[in-house]
Parts: sequence; C-alpha cells; structure tokens
Amino acid sequence: MQFPAKRWLLNTDGSGEMAGGVAGRRSIVDRLLDARGVGQGAERDIFLDPRLTHLEHPAATHGMREAAEALCAAVRAKRRIAIYGDYDVDGVMATAILWHMFRALDPAIAVRTYVPHRIDEGYGLNADALRTLRAEGIEVVVTVDCGVSAVAEARLAAEIGLELVVTDHHELKATGEVPVARAVVHPRLADAHAGTGARFGDLCGAGVAWKLAWQMGEVWCGSARQPEVFRARLRSLLALAAVGTIADVVPLLGENRVIVARGLTEIGRTGLPGMDALLASARVEPAQADSEKIAFRVAPRINAAGRMGHAELAVELFTTADVRRADEIADALGALNDERRKAEQGIFQQALAKLEALTEGRKPRGIVLHDEEWNLGIVGIVCSKFVDLHACPVVLITRNKDIYKGSGRSVRGIELHRVLESCSAHLIGYGGHAMAAGVQVAGVDEIEAFRARFVAECDRLLPPAEEQKPVLEVDCACTLGDIASTVAVTGITRLAPFGRDNRKPLFLLEDVEITQVRVFGKTTATVREPQHLELALRQRVGARDEFIRVQWWSGAEHAAAFRKGARIDAVVEVSLSTYRKLAEVEARLVDIRPAIAVRDPEGAEEVAV
Repeated sequence: MQFPAKRWLLNTDGSGEMAGGVAGRRSIVDRLLDARGVGQGAERDIFLDPRLTHLEHPAATHGMREAAEALCAAVRAKRRIAIYGDYDVDGVMATAILWHMFRALDPAIAVRTYVPHRIDEGYGLNADALRTLRAEGIEVVVTVDCGVSAVAEARLAAEIGLELVVTDHHELKATGEVPVARAVVHPRLADAHAGTGARFGDLCGAGVAWKLAWQMGEVWCGSARQPEVFRARLRSLLALAAVGTIADVVPLLGENRVIVARGLTEIGRTGLPGMDALLASARVEPAQADSEKIAFRVAPRINAAGRMGHAELAVELFTTADVRRADEIADALGALNDERRKAEQGIFQQALAKLEALTEGRKPRGIVLHDEEWNLGIVGIVCSKFVDLHACPVVLITRNKDIYKGSGRSVRGIELHRVLESCSAHLIGYGGHAMAAGVQVAGVDEIEAFRARFVAECDRLLPPAEEQKPVLEVDCACTLGDIASTVAVTGITRLAPFGRDNRKPLFLLEDVEITQVRVFGKTTATVREPQHLELALRQRVGARDEFIRVQWWSGAEHAAAFRKGARIDAVVEVSLSTYRKLAEVEARLVDIRPAIAVRDPEGAEEVAV
C-alpha cells in the first residue's frame, strides 16, 4: 500500500492561517468552528445549541399555507386522499410523516399511500399510477419528495379529476416551469406575493413534509397554539424527519441541523412500533443514536425494501404496523439488506474485473461499465465505492426492459451533470446534479460511444494522474494534548450531528512516535488472523509526554510496514467510548505517512516506517 492513501487538504480558518497553526492559542473547538466558517456570538451559540425555536415558521416556504389549507379542507370534507411518495428513505419518512398527521387531524380517516416500484415504474409521478389512484376513487393526491418537475403529469391529474398538491425539494426544471397544481411547496421557490422565499432552502423531502404537518396543525386549529396532542405528534414525527435528513445526505447545517439534533433525542419515544423494531434490529440503542449509526445501520435497512423489493414494505413499517407486524417487517428488512450487501459485493467484484480488462492496469481516467444482469437499485452504491477507490467519475449501467439505465457518481471539482451534457449525443436522457446522476442509453453500441466521450471529458478535467487520489479534508493540525482527553473530545462532540458539510472532524498529528504495534480482532473458522491494527503514539508537548492509541480497522495486513520508534504524521478522528460505562477517548486512523523529517528524499510514498 502507498502512504498516504489520499491527497490531504488542510483547511484554513478565515484569516488564511492553517487551523491550529499555533497549537494552544485557541481551543480546539474554536479552531474547528473557525475553519468551518461558523461566525462568532449568536451564530456560534445557535450552532452549538440547536433548538426548535431556531426553525423558520413554515408559512415562509412557498406554497405551504395553501397546501395546508387544501389538505385540511379535504379532511373536513371526507374526501379520499392519497400520499404519493418516493422509494428511498427520505420518501418513506415523508410519506409516514403526512400519514400520521392526517390521522392526528381525524383518527378515523383512511389515507392511501402510494410508492412507485423502483425498477418497474422509476422515480416520481407517473401517469399510470395517477390513473390507478383515480380509478380507486382517490380525489386528492399530495406528493412528498417528488413532483416538482412533473409538469405533464400534473396536467393529466387535472384532466382526470384529481386535485394535486406537490411537496418536493429536488432541482427545478431548467426552464423554471413548475406543475400547475392546487399548491406547490418547495423551499427554494420564491413566494409569488412577497417575492421572497424561505431563508433555508436545503430541506429534504421529509423536512418539507414535517413543516407541512406543523402548518396543517395550525390551520386545523386556527391558531399558532396547537393542542398538546398535536405538539406531541409533531415531536414524535421529528424523529422520522431526522432519519430522512441524514439518509438523503443534505447539508447538516441550518434547519437540517436543528431537525437532526432534536429529532434524534425523540427517536426512542416516537410511540411507533416500527421505529422501535427497526432500531432493535439494527442494534442501535436510542440513547446512543447518532447520525453515523442512522446512516450506516438504520437507513440501509429502509432502503433495502426499495432496492431489493418494494418500498411499500417500509411504508407499512412506519404507518400501520402493530408490534407483531413491525417485528416481522424489521426482520424482513434485515434479510433484504443482507441480500443487498451480497449483491453489492458481487457487482463490485464483477465491475473490478471488467475495469481491469479495459485498463490493463492503467489508472482509469473516468469509468463507464455495464452488465445486463446488474441490479439497477444497487449500481449507484457500487459507483460510490469506485469513486473512493479510483478518484474519478464513474457510471455503471444495466439493462432495464428495452433500454439501458445507469447511475453515476463524481469527485470533488467535476460536475457530473456537465460531463453528461457533453456526452448527450450518446444518451436518451440524463438528470442529476454535480455529484450524482442517472443516465439512459439506447443500446450497447451507444454505451461504447458514451464511454469514449465520457472518459475523454473526465481526462480533460481531472488533475494529472500522479495527483489523482481521493481527497482527504483535514480540519485541524494539532497536538496529542489537544485531543487526547475526555474533556477535549466532549467539546468536539458539540459539533455533532455530523454529515454533509459538517463532517466528523479529522485531525493531523505531525511527527508522532510509534511506541507499540499490535494486531487485534476476533478469529473464526473463516477468519484465521486478526484483522485490525493498533498503534500506540507518543508526542512531546511542552514538558510532558502525551499518549494515544489509534486503531486502523482492517489494517492488520499492513502491520509489517510499521516499527517501534518510527516517526509518522497521522490523520485521525476521535470519539468517546462508554464501554463498561467508563468514558474513554477512542481514535481511528484515517491515513498515515512518514513524518516530514524522515520522508524519503526522493519523495517516494511507499516506504517502511
């Protein structure tokens, strides 16, 4: 392995100084906040102590009041209502939020939920589904997490007698055209009357749905002071909005930060059998639930329903399921997630082999691979793995009925939708944004032509091959004394919840000495050797020595590359472990290199340390 594995970028604070450039001058938390651009005074206080009172009133969002009035009027008139959602976690959570709010308004109401099949129907409103709902006697359709680009489908809804309310957060059409509907709720649309929009435009679909539920409560009561039954329902539904926000990888800043921070505190007391069963199945203690556990343990189980089957199973889990049924569904989602992992690993290995045959060992400068049998619901996950591995844009394509469809992911600095625009002559269609997109291709010959154009465009945009490494954004250069105490790490955790645009902090430890190298981990019949590596590090800080142990998960195979007494630079992240109810600092090794003072004079990166 080469050390370092990634290209390190050290953030700077607002003055241009490297964050932490003068160790001890400011607290570690202040240095981190400076590097992340969080201002002083009230702005910093709000960041470190997010509260529901920091949320903007939902009426500031375009179409929110009109939507709430239309939906409350439909409930009072006993009209038949359907919630039309999406098959990912965000869509499932948004669907469940509105379902429960309708039941709070009228416990006897029968609300239909509809989530399209990922493979058979695809994303968003579709004409056949609207006709099906109308044939069932549905009179009002409210979309969640979809619909803002469904201009033609909105016209059809009007033609067949459906009243349509659209709530969404996705990109608007390039023309700016929005559907003609009873109301269109979108956090980035300007208010037609005031000429302004909501101050915060990065809500996910579940966040939009939760604020709509808040507005519906006020409209129903005719007052901003809602009864306790409504307030309690909104508090419990905030946990669903938090899960959707984390899973949809929207920026965890502003209102999203409030929703996640406060929603996670409610996750163990939602009163929803489905949430309790899913947390238990994912082995997440509610009191220890954080954004990382939700993202890596809980969300994949919900997503597995749509990727491997039908997302209506996940919707049932969070709406109608009683305790017995919730346990059954949670077990089923766990099994589907296991299937997803196996299928993902299979696709990954097949794609690796295909890439090797194409590149013959050369560093790829853009990747396009296809296979007739790959699962369309999984290829996007595999794309992300290839991006992490090769630091270039990736598109994986599979057959879907009579055409080929695929997913793409990109790297920092290359806007994927613009690359696809340059390749549009070889595509039936494409859509997405800077970092992720979907494509449609007519046939194998066009895939080959698309690959050639895609690779050429990526090659033009990527840095030189020798600099083509995944980027590692390091927040702060510091000493062991800055991060080795429970007091310091407790302060660092105040920056949580962590996620997009508010990553878990990474710290650069420069010129530290390895005092011990140890492999560890359980062995089994199939795992014969310990898998993990632990390094004990020492650094002289002032008149004293500071120590920390850092763990490198799945790093045991590299143990021979390190020796006692070697000096290294290491990038680590820290957290608190409460194992045996005793708080201790845990450090995870993210990347490593020989210390600058002992670096190979020729600049070689692959050296024993």
